[in-house]
Amino acid sequence: MSSIIGLAEDRGRGAMRVATLSALLLLTACGGDELSDLKEFVASAYQDKKPQIEPLPEIKPYRGFEYSAAALSDPFSVDNFATTQNLAAVDGGLSPDQNRRREFLEKFPLDALRMVGTMEQKDKPWVIVQTTEGTAHRATIGNYIGQNDGKIKQIKLDEQSVVIVELVRNSGGRWTTRDVEITIDE
Repeated sequence: MSSIIGLAEDRGRGAMRVATLSALLLLTACGGDELSDLKEFVASAYQDKKPQIEPLPEIKPYRGFEYSAAALSDPFSVDNFATTQNLAAVDGGLSPDQNRRREFLEKFPLDALRMVGTMEQKDKPWVIVQTTEGTAHRATIGNYIGQNDGKIKQIKLDEQSVVIVELVRNSGGRWTTRDVEITIDE
């Protein structure tokens, strides 16, 4: 039985040798100088034409930036922030009264309130305002209305309108007044 295995191994080795020799013969057969014409073409094809390369752009020398504001004051330092006391002094004391009792109509922004009428009672003009809740309330000169500390300045019975002075902050953070006129919705 060992002779059968040895015989099979010899056949396998022999076949391997034959395949290796065949591959070597094929490789040497392809090694001819048949590519000489291709090599000659590549060498002579572009001898007369040289590629044109654009010149490099001129490189400007670097100039560093010199920061010249180092001696100026820092805009973000604590000294540049205005305090509430400073703003009140600049505004001439114009600021909302935080200690006063808030009125009912101050819960609503002005654009949510609707003027539905005016009336006069005992020579005193009144304005009738409807809230978003659907309830009607009356107010007179001096009453507060709206969320910007608005105070009723004038009620025009003939024109069916009311003038309100609001306290708002301007872009500098200071308090300023703004007149708003609301007319009756028809």
